[in-house]
Amino acid sequence: MSHTMTLELPDEVYRVIQRTATMLDKTMEELVTEWLARYAPRPRPQLTAEERQAARERFEQLIGAWDSGDSNSADNERIDADLAREYGEDREGKA
Repeated sequence: MSHTMTLELPDEVYRVIQRTATMLDKTMEELVTEWLARYAPRPRPQLTAEERQAARERFEQLIGAWDSGDSNSADNERIDADLAREYGEDREGKA
């Protein structure tokens, strides 16, 4: 089954599609259809309650799975200070 759609595009978008279609030896319609088929978001599959629970359990197994060996590695104040030092700024953002 196919459907017809009419779009109003800004000139620059139209020109990009036109140039790209010409370069690829395709019609503009073919190009846009391929782009939409490839890059448009796909609906997420509907999971049963059991599938959602199993996915959650798999995800939760990853929580805390990495140990940096530094008990303060998640300290935001320290992270901010490290970033400021790395980028040559003090805590007030002055270089």
